[in-house]
Amino acid sequence: MTDEATTHATGTVEWFDAERGVGLISSDDGAAPCAVHAGTLRACGVASLAAGDRVRFQVRTEGGKRTATDLALLPAVQRWENEGGAVNPSA
Repeated sequence: MTDEATTHATGTVEWFDAERGVGLISSDDGAAPCAVHAGTLRACGVASLAAGDRVRFQVRTEGGKRTATDLALLPAVQRWENEGGAVNPSA
């Protein structure tokens, strides 16, 4: 039996170190931050991450550690709408 669990989340990239191939994502739901690894980015077709990027991801929890999987960047307009925007900023 495993203590593995998977949930869906959105959040913000706190930092990503391309040299080390690791970063941290804070979840919008206030849960503990998730680690993200370069292998996940490659598997999901994401070229790179930068601090402040908004992402949708699955949270895999195993052995008490939270890791982001199945990650996708949120488009800028969707990010803006999710943050309560009332007028399209590109109009």
